[in-house]
Amino acid sequence: MYDFETESISTYAKAFHLDPEIEFEVYDLEQKFSLKVAERYGVRCLNELSPLVFKGYDMVVISSSTETHYEYLSLMLENGPKLVICEKPVDVDRTRLERLLTLYQKTDTKVMVNFFRRFQPGMIQLRERIGNILREERCTNIVLTYQRGFHNNASHAIDLLEFLFCSVIDFTKAKINQSVNDEFDTDPTLSVSCVWNGASLQMIGLGCVEFTHFEIALYFETKAVLMKDCGNEVEILSTLGKRGSFYPKLCLQSRQTAVLDNYMVNVISNAKSMLERKVNDNFLESVSISERILILQRH
Repeated sequence: MYDFETESISTYAKAFHLDPEIEFEVYDLEQKFSLKVAERYGVRCLNELSPLVFKGYDMVVISSSTETHYEYLSLMLENGPKLVICEKPVDVDRTRLERLLTLYQKTDTKVMVNFFRRFQPGMIQLRERIGNILREERCTNIVLTYQRGFHNNASHAIDLLEFLFCSVIDFTKAKINQSVNDEFDTDPTLSVSCVWNGASLQMIGLGCVEFTHFEIALYFETKAVLMKDCGNEVEILSTLGKRGSFYPKLCLQSRQTAVLDNYMVNVISNAKSMLERKVNDNFLESVSISERILILQRH
């Protein structure tokens, strides 16, 4: 309900309501919340969930807390809607993740995990630009700053980096420089360093802060890509090259703003493309991220 009084489209319910091709229903364990959403958008409020009716849906969204994902997703995979959208992370237990993988491999149901940045046109365009840069020079350094749990929030950055570079991050030789249990008892805010594709990757967890922060800086030999304001603003900087013995400053080449505005519209658009079999889901990639994070946290 947090976009009830704003112009932004940042919840599934508002995005569904504004899409003329979609009819939807809502359910919540706390019925007072689902009643509010149903009344606002003029839709039906379900009183209970029945696995028998899941097959009748094209799409089911699991936007509940992480500890409930396993139960709900298991029911969905066993009772076959065409597509499930699940909030991240899928789960925080390796045994349950393996069970979900087994169920997933036995069904035709697609599972889209909502690492929402990868579905935004601005990020898709940025991936192409990074590919063009990498054909000319290498990436030397990557710096991420985030807060509130490595699995909860840094996983967004891991997914985005792997999407942008089309490469998986290997944490087997990563070093944990700091671990702070500030927000979640089982999900510390970690500061981690490793080498990835020849670049120094620094993931800096801002422990014990009371503000939202998520930024990524990519440094190449003569260029930099800065993702600011949680990724809502992207700057590309470049230099004309070294002159004599002095290194020149980076100069702004381009700036893209409002990259994440109304982000849920693009999430739902991508989900509809999955229903039409135009694009693949990202379930296996998302489970892999969780498994690697859980191994890292254990060490």
